[in-house]
This record gives sequence, structure tokens and C-alpha cells, in this order.
Amino acid sequence: MSPHDQHCVNCITSNCKFAECVIRKCNHCHIPTHLCKLEEHITEVCRRAPLKCPNAVYGCPSVLSREKVALHLRNCPANTVVCSRDRCRKLNIKESKLQLKHMGRKKEFLKIDEADDLDIQLASFDQNLITDSYNSSRTKRVKQRDPVHPAHPLIPLRLMPFDATTTSLNSDDSSEDEMREKREKMKKSRMVFANCYMCQIDPSVQHLHTLGNGADIEKLKKRRRTPQVLDKFHEKMNLKVSIAVENAPESTLKSENIREIKKGGTLYTLKCLKTVKRSEYGAHCLSQHTQTIDQMNEIVLRCPNWTNGCDFSSSRVQPKTGKLRFQSSSATFSHLPEVESRVGILPDKRTFENLPLWVYETLTLYLPSSSLYNLSLTSRKLRDMVFIGCRSSCYVEPVWRSEKPGSWIQKGFIWKISSTEKPPLLEWRVPIELSMHISSCPYFDPVTYEKPAVPVFPNSLESAIWNEFADKLSERLVRAELAAMID
Repeated sequence: MSPHDQHCVNCITSNCKFAECVIRKCNHCHIPTHLCKLEEHITEVCRRAPLKCPNAVYGCPSVLSREKVALHLRNCPANTVVCSRDRCRKLNIKESKLQLKHMGRKKEFLKIDEADDLDIQLASFDQNLITDSYNSSRTKRVKQRDPVHPAHPLIPLRLMPFDATTTSLNSDDSSEDEMREKREKMKKSRMVFANCYMCQIDPSVQHLHTLGNGADIEKLKKRRRTPQVLDKFHEKMNLKVSIAVENAPESTLKSENIREIKKGGTLYTLKCLKTVKRSEYGAHCLSQHTQTIDQMNEIVLRCPNWTNGCDFSSSRVQPKTGKLRFQSSSATFSHLPEVESRVGILPDKRTFENLPLWVYETLTLYLPSSSLYNLSLTSRKLRDMVFIGCRSSCYVEPVWRSEKPGSWIQKGFIWKISSTEKPPLLEWRVPIELSMHISSCPYFDPVTYEKPAVPVFPNSLESAIWNEFADKLSERLVRAELAAMID
């Protein structure tokens, strides 16, 4: 080691007079150090040196001092999380699966009306997603199955590069393939040696078996099934899936799928897959899942006669002010507060599109991300203004492009706004309206008995019980006296 290196490694004096390596101050933090250590100090140690965000490779353009990196990462636009919460839907009847396939081929979707209850809007939205998945080819759907979802893949379907069969139009119906597979299985099960274990292992073995009884065995296997009838409520709403949301954990999801498959149905699993900033993930889970979908039965409390067609609904849980609404454009629940609408003329003929930039920056302090997201969908000019003036509420994510099957390259970055907001304050209330409605519900079907009621017990039952009890008690006393006399 040279004398210069030996000195600079051990020197800690701020006013060192070593001639071969002079002392210089850092231009950022003004700490004196040897000239040979200055570059390393700026790149590794200096607290005020400019530094790119650690998420720069993921699209964050921020350049800030090293001491502010930890504070910046809490609200970094590239620090995002993809929500993995899911919900499940069951078919109402077995024939609904074939109907959904035909609707997918014809691209028939339900209209989501804001005047309907939240559970109907959410069920209609989920059915549209399922219908759209059947617009894809059977080959694409089968490739995306997994052991947890053996009948139908996760919804929405994943984008597959170079998939030439992205639509099921001008192709065979996928139900025909399923029927073909069932016929092949039935043909194998009806073979004369299908029920013999020894013949399956060694067909040349000579032994006694139930030759020719395959048809009888098939008759014994047939079970009488009651015909499935769609209730009037789902029939009136044209819903093929159940209005009730199933929240099955992943540990039991596979068994639930197998059970539904044996019954002739399918359990559809729909993923959230919303990209939100990490700082907003807690608010997203509360507002979009825990306090909305998970307790939908409390938010929309229906009449017990709803399966007969009754549309009455009440609520046990509701916001303290305003109401909840479902936005189908972003597939999110948002809170609509109660405010006084004041329509006035802006000065100087200003419209909402040509306001100063500071107005949009002020909006970020009051409007949630979901409202900013809907504002950005209004027009191209408003979208540009929102992304410029409301940058603190935006996030960035990479855009990928496929060159060949299994190979992806990063094309660039894109700025987006997360469609989430903080959950509103909820309050629990007693559904008095439901109690008053049940007494006069027009769909109530009471059970009437034409024959007069016959008493099950005679009128003298009480006296007969007391007499029998007294007889047994006197008999026990007599036996006790006799036993005492004998002793």
C-alpha cells in the first residue's frame, strides 16, 4: 500500500495538512474530506446529494436528496400493489351455463342501471364479465385453468400473446366439446369389462365376472334428480348467476369447485386485480371489499319473499351521510355525499376545462382518487390537466410488449390514477321498514288448512300425568315400609 493510500484510509482529521491529498468540502453538505474520498462520499454517504428514487427502474422520475428518500417512498408513484382479493359466483341452475355461452357468442350483456340496488348492479357486472370470458375460445380458457379452478379459469382472463383464437365466433361451440368428452367417458364406462378390476389389469385372464350386466349397472347408477327451476327474482332480472356473493377461501375453493362440477354447475372466481398505491391499499380493501362486498347482505336487506319476485329492500348498514353507489366504468364503490347543488356562472366565461392549474392542484386535497379517475375520463383536455395538476394522486407502471411466445420486453411507462377512496363512516340501524313490509307483502303465500285442527293431546292429559305420578309415589313408599319391616 502506498503512503497516500495508507494515510487517507486512516485519516479522520478535518484540517489535515497532508500535501499529497488535500482536503475539499462537499458541494452539497459542506463536510470536509480528502479529495480521493469525495466522489465516494457523494455517491454513497452524503445526505444531501441528489439521488434517483430506488424505484426509478419502475418509472418513478423523482430526483431528491438522500435524506428524503425514506419519506418519498411512502407516497412514491411507482410503489404500487395489485389487489388479489376475489369473490365467487354460483350458477342458479344447470342450464344457465349453456345460456351464458350463447350470450357470450352473441355478445349480449346486461345493462347496469344505477336505480337498481347495489347487489343487483354488482351481480349484473359480474355476469357481464363471465359472459365476456365465454367470448374467448375454449382452447384459451382451458390453457388458463389451474388445479384450484378446474372448470373455469380466473376472471378476467389473462392476455395471451400470439393467440390466434381470441374469439369463439366462426368456431364450434365449446359445449359441443364438453358433450363429446362426456360421450367418450360414457362409452368407456359401458364396456363389458369396464367394471372388472382384474380385466383392466390383464384382459387375457380367465375368471368369472359380470359379463353383459353393464346396462343394468348403468341403470343402478342413475339417480333421480328433481328438475331445477329458476326463481322468479333471477328470472325477472335475467340473472344466470346467484345474486349472493360467495367468499370461499383458497384452501376450500378446489373442493367447492369439484362439488359444483359434480352437480353440473361451475363456481366462477373473479379477481379484483386493481392497481393502487401502497399508501392507499388499506383504504382500498376497506372501501371496496370489507365494508361493501363482504357485507352486501347487510347493506341491501331483502324481503324473505324475494325468491317469489318481491323487489322490496331495506338496509341495516348505511353511510351516515350520503349514499353508496357502484360505478361500472371503474368497477368500484364510491361514496356520494349530500351537498347543496349551486349552479352559477363562472367569471370571464370560464369552464371546467380552462381553469388555472392551481385549481386542479387544490382539488387533490378534497377529491378522492376515484373522483379524479372519473374526471380524467371526461375529455382528453381534462385528462391532461388532471395528470399535470394532480400528480400526487397518480401512479406509474411499466408497459410490456411481447415479441415472441414467452418473451416480453418493456415498452415504456404510463401514468394512471387509482380508482379508490377512503371508506365512509357507516352506521347500523334497525330495519323498521322491513318489519312493516312483511306484514303486508303481496308475495306472501300463507299455508292454510282446510280441515279443522285436531288436538294432539287430550284435555285430561294433565290430570292423567298427576294421577300416574301419585300412584308411582305411593307404591314406592309402600315398598320402602315393607323393606324396613323385614329388616
